[in-house]
Amino acid sequence: MNIINVQYTVAERQGFKIYKAGDVYDVLKERFNPLQEEFYLLPVIQQEFCIERLFIGSLTLAIPDPKTIFHLLLTKYPNCPSFIIAHNHPSGDCDPSGADELMTRKLKEASDFMGYVLMDHLIFSNRGFYSFHDEGEIL
Repeated sequence: MNIINVQYTVAERQGFKIYKAGDVYDVLKERFNPLQEEFYLLPVIQQEFCIERLFIGSLTLAIPDPKTIFHLLLTKYPNCPSFIIAHNHPSGDCDPSGADELMTRKLKEASDFMGYVLMDHLIFSNRGFYSFHDEGEIL
């Protein structure tokens, strides 16, 4: 079994640089509606990040189907080796729920199987963010 150590790399896309999870948060916090849950996919292609808003949920729920994520990666970003997922919590509490943890595990397993690297899953609000990568839950 090979162990992959993922590090954030310098990336520029549409005028912003990303070095760490906090930089992703800085970009996303300017783009989301804090009154509804939104889910984002950030494909990484040749060290450039794209931002795709995949899903808009209700005040309390936004669970995208993993097939939607991989379909988009395979069709729109066929040369994408890695990606980040992110979603906001309108409550302001950035701690992951049990559903968030389960979704992250399943996406990580599916990513490994399909040859992608899930770099991070960020949960954010207008008060801050939680990074599964920074917490050592995605390596």
